[in-house]
Amino acid sequence: MVMDDVHKNISSNVAAGIVNPITGKRTTLTWNAAGLFDELHKYYPAIEKELGKEFFNTMPTYKLFESIYEQNEWLNKQQVEGFEQFIEKDLASLNSEIVNNPFGALKILKSGRLDLREYLQTMHEFLRSLNSLKYEAFIYSQVQITDEVIQYEDMKSQAIIFCDGPNASHNPYFNYLPFKPVHGEMLEVEIPGFYEDRIINKGIFILPIGKMKFIVGSTYNWDETKPMITAKGRDELESKLKELINCKFTITDHKAGIRPSTKDRRPYLGRHPKFKNIFVFGGFGSKGVSLVPLLSRQFTNYLLHDVELPREVDICRVK
Repeated sequence: MVMDDVHKNISSNVAAGIVNPITGKRTTLTWNAAGLFDELHKYYPAIEKELGKEFFNTMPTYKLFESIYEQNEWLNKQQVEGFEQFIEKDLASLNSEIVNNPFGALKILKSGRLDLREYLQTMHEFLRSLNSLKYEAFIYSQVQITDEVIQYEDMKSQAIIFCDGPNASHNPYFNYLPFKPVHGEMLEVEIPGFYEDRIINKGIFILPIGKMKFIVGSTYNWDETKPMITAKGRDELESKLKELINCKFTITDHKAGIRPSTKDRRPYLGRHPKFKNIFVFGGFGSKGVSLVPLLSRQFTNYLLHDVELPREVDICRVK
């Protein structure tokens, strides 16, 4: 049984859903990139085929260099083992009439986008077909726990798994974990004549979503705790977009959400230190679409077959 409070903000409702194996200002490989991207490129297409829906699109990402120094840094780094399957070694150049890229770009492979709205709707339909979804708030104080069974209202189960997202710090069983939620904002824009076959990344990302519409993001704010849009966030994204492209654009929407991040930027998976049948699966930050396919399989093996979790994500790393 899945319980989902649709009235609570979850970052998945507004997230862009980008998967990118090479991230950050220093152009580094995502943690465990080979394993994560091998799994996700099998996982999402398999679900599409099984449920007869389309929500996962692959497209390259062009990371634009900001200086000759950054370009040279990359040329020195690209020989590092692990990068070769995710990049084209020759530097790319985009149309300067569309995008400002005087220092060229790195073409990143195996990136793309999961349409999270379509994906979540599809999964909800699947769960409803099994009578396995309730749209209601979960009340922690109503949980009754014994070593043999967990009871909640009229339901009895062997275990409970908390996937609280950015609300995890309010969970009395796991609020000792150092979650560090991050506020973020994005714009939806229309850009006639702009690239629709690739993601552009330079300080912000420009993600095509069809019919000359794009998502532009995103901001990072560790002080704002509510999923509210701000004039400061809009101005930041709009000014960066103006610097990056040479096309006219129209802002059609402005959204905000709270990323369920953690202090050490690794998810929290595992068993409660006191209650053997209470588990947590969360803290995926801005990389949930990339992380969840592999980590959900590893978590399932942990639950059913006592296979150890990777140390980097196991909550036992937190004292």
